[in-house]
Amino acid sequence: MKEVSEFVQEHTVQELIVHPGYNSSRFVNDIALIKLTESITMSEFVQPVCLWTMDKNQELIVGKTGTLVGFGLNEQDVVSEQLKQASIGVVDALTCIKSDRLSFANQLTAEMFCGGGQSNVSACNGDSGGGLFFNVEGKWFVRGVVSFIPVRQRTGLCDPSKYTAYADVAKYLGWIDQYIDRRVLVFDTDELEVDYEEKLPLFNLNTCGTKSETVLASGQPAPLPWLGFVLTKEEKVKCVVTLISEWYVVGTASCFEKNEKDLRILFGGFKDLHEQKCFERNGSTVCAYPTQSRSIGRVVAHPRFSKNTINDNIALIELQSPADTTQPHVKPICLPVTPTLYTNQTENLSVLSLRLALRTIIDQEVIHLDSEFCTKVLSNTSFAIDNEDKSICVIVPEEDVANCDGLLGEGAPLQEYVSIVDAGERYVLRGFDLFGITCAGNYSIPVWFVNVYSYLDWMLYNMRY
Repeated sequence: MKEVSEFVQEHTVQELIVHPGYNSSRFVNDIALIKLTESITMSEFVQPVCLWTMDKNQELIVGKTGTLVGFGLNEQDVVSEQLKQASIGVVDALTCIKSDRLSFANQLTAEMFCGGGQSNVSACNGDSGGGLFFNVEGKWFVRGVVSFIPVRQRTGLCDPSKYTAYADVAKYLGWIDQYIDRRVLVFDTDELEVDYEEKLPLFNLNTCGTKSETVLASGQPAPLPWLGFVLTKEEKVKCVVTLISEWYVVGTASCFEKNEKDLRILFGGFKDLHEQKCFERNGSTVCAYPTQSRSIGRVVAHPRFSKNTINDNIALIELQSPADTTQPHVKPICLPVTPTLYTNQTENLSVLSLRLALRTIIDQEVIHLDSEFCTKVLSNTSFAIDNEDKSICVIVPEEDVANCDGLLGEGAPLQEYVSIVDAGERYVLRGFDLFGITCAGNYSIPVWFVNVYSYLDWMLYNMRY
């Protein structure tokens, strides 16, 4: 049994920011921000809700049902000792006013909306300031803040048969935007303002994407050093990720949906190796270097990703401590952040896969396929996809299927081999395996990969120094 202290956090208020147009007599602009003296510790039980950055037209939420939670007065008019939850349906302004003209006609503004539950379920005294939340494709958004509810005569207590008026959070984003980090806003767009020159110091462009000549603990070659294995507490490989800088990896958001604190990322091999291990190879000595294990500091899933869809299945993962990229077996791949690295070609593509017979990782050549053709072939399978513009479809050559017989898992990187004048050959990240089915069968099938080019601005926007 967990202690209550593991669930509850207490913080003191540093500043209360009340909307400048607030009018207490009419509940106009009844909204405020609270700044705490210290940061909240995110946990399994404490997480932020998304602000409503979608269409703010109130007609679009009329008839929709949100969720209200709070410790307000219960059915016996006493403060609830347990957190209560209620389903609240949104009604149009005219319905709300007609239900109680005295209470709503002179107080309901365009920055408010009304809602009520069935069987006299509503907000009550003590619930003011609480949120009304809506689940949109698996994510929770706050749209309303409890403002006021008509009271029963001569009691001053809420009348649960009446509608509750909510301040519409969507109408105040312009004001909220002044006080918060804009990266917390989930906008339905990929058009982000990114200064590429400003972001370049995040990357080591002199060494990224260079092939290594190291080996695994088994003595087998480990050709490309940017592969990271996401391990569970049971030491099982859950998925793979790709190192793009000493602090960041990229992979599928679906891999990090739950219990990210129980996961770790291993670089330099898929099993822990704590000390150097050397082998004799053709008259010379080659060595496997110790693997590097890193905890996860922060996961930034794409704001449109939902567990109910495979679209936008990408996450940027910030490590709790940086990978040691001075070692030859742990190096980042290049991102296409300069014109010479951004080719957008469909040749010289390969994917990292596992060759079971030798228990080693291979750099397998793949062939690019037209997206329309891929969609037709996979339309009746569970691997169909509806965001062709943000995906790349490739296939393993038929003659290589027998040697490409293992599954690294979802997230296996797709890279392009690029020749750069005065810089030699480099590998540039082009995508990663959405389903983990590269080399999964006895015959060659098309495989969808996330197209990293489509998310480059979003990735850079969320990377920090």
